[in-house]
Amino acid sequence: MQGKTYKANSELGSGRVRCFSFSNHRLRITQITTFCPDIIGPGPCHQYLVDNGEVLILFDTGIPTHLVQTMLFKWRNQPMPPEVKALPPDHSERELREGLKLAGYAIKDINFLVVSHGHADHYTMGPTILGEGDIQTIAHIHDTPEICNPWGMLNLWISRRPQMMATGMPPPRPIDPSFVRTFDKRAPDFSFRIDWPVFVEGPLRVKGSEVRGIAVKHLPGHSPGSISLIIGDGEARVLLCGDTILFPITPHPNDLLLYLRTLEDLEKLENIALALPGHGKAVRDLKGRVIFLKKHHRGRLRCTYEACKKPRSVWDIATMHRYFDVYVDPAKFNPLAGTEALVHMELLKMVDGLDRVSIHNGVHYFQNCGEPFELVYGRITDLVRSRDQTSMMRY
Repeated sequence: MQGKTYKANSELGSGRVRCFSFSNHRLRITQITTFCPDIIGPGPCHQYLVDNGEVLILFDTGIPTHLVQTMLFKWRNQPMPPEVKALPPDHSERELREGLKLAGYAIKDINFLVVSHGHADHYTMGPTILGEGDIQTIAHIHDTPEICNPWGMLNLWISRRPQMMATGMPPPRPIDPSFVRTFDKRAPDFSFRIDWPVFVEGPLRVKGSEVRGIAVKHLPGHSPGSISLIIGDGEARVLLCGDTILFPITPHPNDLLLYLRTLEDLEKLENIALALPGHGKAVRDLKGRVIFLKKHHRGRLRCTYEACKKPRSVWDIATMHRYFDVYVDPAKFNPLAGTEALVHMELLKMVDGLDRVSIHNGVHYFQNCGEPFELVYGRITDLVRSRDQTSMMRY
C-alpha cells in the first residue's frame, strides 16, 4: 500500500490531504484533515474518501468551524483562543472542499456518506455536503437519535447535566434562553436523515446491493452505534475506525464494558494492514494497539480501585495527580475527563468492586470492597468474555 501527500497540515494541525492506494489500484482512500480544537476536543478531524471505481464514499464530515466558535467554548465555560476566534466561520468547509479538489473530486461526485458515530465532530458538516449532491446517508441505528434530531446536541447536553453534576464536576454554562437560541429556527440545523441505517455487520449494502470491496463492522463502546468500514480483501485490508482506535491519544468510552468487548473483537481481525482513525496518527499495528489499550484500561481500573480505599467522587478520581497524562483543572467543567473516570468506576461497581457509600450535596461517593484488585479484575474479565451477560441497570 502506497501513500502520497498532496498538502501538508497548517499550524493548526489541519488541512492535510493524503492518498492511500492499493497495489492493484482498484481501491483508493484519500484522507482529508479539517479543523477541530484540541483544547476542548480531540483535535483535527480526519475524513476519508473511498473510491472503489464504482462509487465514491465519504466517511465522516468533520465539524463546522462556526459551531465550534458559537457553541462549544461557551458551553464549556472556557475562553476562545485568539487563533480560533480569527478563523473564517467556514474554515473547515474550505479545507474539505480544497481536499476534495486536490484529490480530483467534488462534493457532487460523492455517492454515499457513512457516519462512523453520532458525535458532533463526525457528522455536523453533513447538511453542507448533502445540499450539493444526490448523496445517500448511512449510519448505525443506535446513533441516529443524535444525527437525525435537530435538538440532538442540546438534548444530550441537558440530559447529561444531572449525571455530570452528580460526579462532583463544576457545572457547565447554564442552559439559559440565550444559549438555547443558538439552536432555534434561525440557526443552522446540523441534523439530517439517515437513508440506510445499519443493523447488521457484513458487506456494505445499499438498496439491496453490495458495495464491492467494503464491509461494515459494529464497534460499540465509544458510542452505542460506532461503526467501521473494512476496505479491501486479501492480505492488505484497511480499517476506517472512527474514534474506536486512536493514536497517540486513547478513546474515551461511553460504556467501558462494551468497549472492552469491542477490543476483544478487534484483536481477532485478520489482515488489517492499516487502521485509519478519526483523529491523530495512522495505526500500522492494530493488534499491538489493541493490546496497549487493554493494558491501559486495566491500569486505569486498578488506579481507580486503589484510590477508592476511602470514599471518593468521580471528580476526585478524574482530577487525581497523573490519572491523565494532561492536567485536569478541578475548577473547570470537563465532560471528557469526568466520563472517563465515571465509566471505570461504573464497571468496578458492576462487579461489586465499588459500593456507593454516601450522597452529599448531590454528589455520589464510592469506596472499594477491600478485596485484592486481581480478584475484582478477574470478575471484570469474566463479564467481558460472557457476551450473554448484560447489565439491566448501568449505574
